[in-house]
Amino acid sequence: MRKRLVALTGAFLLFLAGAAQAFTVEEIRIRGLERIAEGTVLNYLPVAPGDDFGDGDAADAIEALYDTGFFEDVSLLRDGNRLIVSVVERPAIARIEFNGNDEIGDDDLREGLAGAGLGQGQSFDRSLLETIERELEQQYFALGFYDVQVSSTVSPLPRNRVALRLDIREGEPAAVQEITFVGNEAYDDDTLRDEFQMGPAPWWALFSNRDKYSRARLSGDLETLRAFYRDRGYINFEIVSTQVAITPDRQRIHITVNLDEGERYEVGDVDLAGELIFAEAELRELLAVESGSTYSQAAVTRTVEALREKLGERGYAFANVNPVPDVDEEAGTVNLTFFVDPAERVYVRRIRISGNERTRDDVIRGELRQLEGAWLSTEELRESERRLGRLGFFSDVSVETPRVPGESDQVDVEVDVTERLSGSLQAGIGFGTDQGVILNFGVSQDNLFGTGDRVEFAANSNRYNTLYRLSYLERNHTVSGIDRRYSLSYRDVDAEEADLADYGLTSITAAYGYRIPVSSNDTIGADLEVDDITLDLRNDATALQRDFVDRNGERNQVLRANLSWTRDTRDRAVFPRSGARQQARLEVSVPGSDLEYYRATYEQSRYFSLTEMTTVAFDGSLSYGDAYGTGERLPFYENYYAGGISTVRGFEGNSLGPRDENDDPTGGNLRALGRVELRFPLPGDAAQENLRLATFIDAGQVWDAETQDVNSSDLRYSAGLGLIWYSPLGPLTMSVAQPLNDEPNDETQTFQFSLGAFF
Repeated sequence: MRKRLVALTGAFLLFLAGAAQAFTVEEIRIRGLERIAEGTVLNYLPVAPGDDFGDGDAADAIEALYDTGFFEDVSLLRDGNRLIVSVVERPAIARIEFNGNDEIGDDDLREGLAGAGLGQGQSFDRSLLETIERELEQQYFALGFYDVQVSSTVSPLPRNRVALRLDIREGEPAAVQEITFVGNEAYDDDTLRDEFQMGPAPWWALFSNRDKYSRARLSGDLETLRAFYRDRGYINFEIVSTQVAITPDRQRIHITVNLDEGERYEVGDVDLAGELIFAEAELRELLAVESGSTYSQAAVTRTVEALREKLGERGYAFANVNPVPDVDEEAGTVNLTFFVDPAERVYVRRIRISGNERTRDDVIRGELRQLEGAWLSTEELRESERRLGRLGFFSDVSVETPRVPGESDQVDVEVDVTERLSGSLQAGIGFGTDQGVILNFGVSQDNLFGTGDRVEFAANSNRYNTLYRLSYLERNHTVSGIDRRYSLSYRDVDAEEADLADYGLTSITAAYGYRIPVSSNDTIGADLEVDDITLDLRNDATALQRDFVDRNGERNQVLRANLSWTRDTRDRAVFPRSGARQQARLEVSVPGSDLEYYRATYEQSRYFSLTEMTTVAFDGSLSYGDAYGTGERLPFYENYYAGGISTVRGFEGNSLGPRDENDDPTGGNLRALGRVELRFPLPGDAAQENLRLATFIDAGQVWDAETQDVNSSDLRYSAGLGLIWYSPLGPLTMSVAQPLNDEPNDETQTFQFSLGAFF
C-alpha cells in the first residue's frame, strides 16, 4: 500500500509539472502497452475526449488504472490539449509449478492461488507473493503440518511473461499427544476421549492415523462431544473454548477443551398436537421418547423422522413435524409437544422411467409398488427402489418425486436406472484345499432380451465332483409376479476322492417349479424334481452301503417335491450391512418313488453394521433327514457333512462326525452349524467393495441320530482370520484357523482356501 501511495504521489506531481491549469482533452494517447488492448485502458479511464481535465481528475485517473491490477507504473503527461497516458504493464503468469506437495494436490493449490489473484494468464503482482506463501502455509496448518515451509521463485520469460514456481517442504504432520477436558464432572476424560475420532494413537496401532491432527477433524469431534452430552440430558451443554498448543519442535499437539456441562434433564410430559391423521395411540407407538427417561436430542430426531415417515405412507409426503420443548428449570424436566402439520395429500400423476436401454418398461413397472393415480407413499417408493436394486440388472437406481408445475398436490415419479452388463461368459481354473483343482465354464444371461428372464449353462469340475446344468427362469410368469423355472442337470461324484467312502454316484435330474412372492420380503418356492441315480460300489464299500444296494438296487428313480420359504430383508446381496435372510427348505420324495425319504433345513443369517464398511454377521443352520414309509433310513449319499472352509474352518473338509470301519467319514442325518464373523475392509483400502477381511468363530458337528446320542458337547469350535474376495475369476476365500476343542482323532487343517465355486 505504501509503495502504491508513493507511485500515485509521484505520478500526480509529474502531471502537475507539465500542467499548470485545467484543460479540455482533445485526444488521449496510450504508451507502453504490450498485451493489453488500448480500448481496455480507455474503458477504465474516467476521462474521455471533450472532458475538462484538472488536478483532481489526474489523481482519479491514475488510481483507476492502478485498480485494474494490470500495471506496475502509471504516469500522465500533457502535450498541449493532448493527454498522454504512460504505463508499464505487469508481466503475465505463463505457468505455475508446484514441487513437494503430497498432501494437497496441484489443482487445489491452483484454485487457492486463483482466488487470491494469481492464476495462469493473469497479471503478476509481486506484492502478493509473500501473502500467497503465508496462505499456503495456513492451508497446511489446517491439516496439521505445522513444520511446512513454502518458498517461491519467479523466472522471467520472453514477451513480458513470468513462470512461478512454489517449492513446498511439507514436513511431518503434528501428532496429537494429549487431549484434556476442563469442567467435566459427569464423565471422566477417558470416557470423553473415546468419543473422539482423533487422539493419541495406542502403541500397538502401527498404521493408525488416529493421532493425525487437523482442524476439520477437531471440529467434527467437538460436534460429536456436543451430541454425546445432549443425548444424555445435558441440553444446556456448551464448549466454552478450545486451546490447541504445539510443542516448540512443532511435532506434538496438546488439546484442551473447556466445557460447561450444565444440569441433566429428564423428559416430562410428551404430547401430540395438530392434525394427526392417524389415531393418537398408533402414533404414540412411534415415539422414541417417554416420560421419565433421560432427555435425548437423538431420540427427538428419531421421533420426528418416524412420524414424518408414517404420514408419508398415507400420501402426506411433505408433512412437517415440529418438536417444541418446554424446559422446567426447577423440576429439571423438558416437556415435549410434537406439532403435526400433514400439509396437502400428494398424488402421483405419472411414473416416468429412463436409462433402460435393454430392460423393458413393463419389467421395471412390475417391480414398482407405487402406482400412478394413487397417493404418494414413501414406504412404497423405498420398497420399489429396493426391489429394482435387488434385480441385479442395474448398477444404480434413483427415484425422484418432482412437483407438477402449477399443482400443489401432485408429483411425478421419475425412476432413473443405470444398466449393468447382464450377460456373462466365464471360464477359469481354481484350487481349493477341499476340492483340489477346480475347472469351471459358464455362460448366463440374467436379462434375456430385456424381459428379466434368466438362462444359464454351467459346467464345473473338481477332484470328486463334476456338474453340468442348464436352467431357465421365466420372471413374472403371471401378472401376480410368480416366476417359473426349469432345469436339467448331470452330476458325477467320486466319493473316494473326497475322502468320504469307496463309491461313485451318477445322477440326472430334471426340475420344474415356481417362485411365489407372498409379500415384499417373503417368497415361497415349489418344485418337482425327477432324479435318476446310479451307484457304483467299489471294493472298500462299507457294509451299510452294500446293505443299501442289496435292498434297493444300484439304480433308483425318485420323484422329489421341494418346498421352501425365504424371507430376505438384506440391504444388498454382496457383503450385506443390515437385515437378515431366513430360509426353511423341505425335500420329500413322493410316495411311490423307489426311495422314500425327506430332508429339512433351516438357515438364518443376520447382519449388523458397526460402521459404513464394518459388519457383524451371525449365521446358523440346522439340517435333519430320515426315511419314511417303506424306507429304513436316509440314503447314505444324501447324508450331511461338516468340516472345511464352507462349514467349520480349521478342520479338514467333510471330516467331522461318524466314521465307518475304514475310518472314512460317513456323514450323518443331523447337522448343526454356527458362525460369528466380524467383516472389515483392508487397512487403508476402505473403498474396496468386493473384498473383506474377517475374524470369526465357527461351530458345527454332524451326528447319525439313528445310532448315536446327540449332545451339544460334541460341537467343534474354531477361530481365526479369513479373507473374502469376489474376484473376476469367482469368489476367493482364505482362512487361517485354529481348532479350539479338537479331539485326538480329529483331522485339522490350519490354512484353507478356495478359488471358484459351484453355481
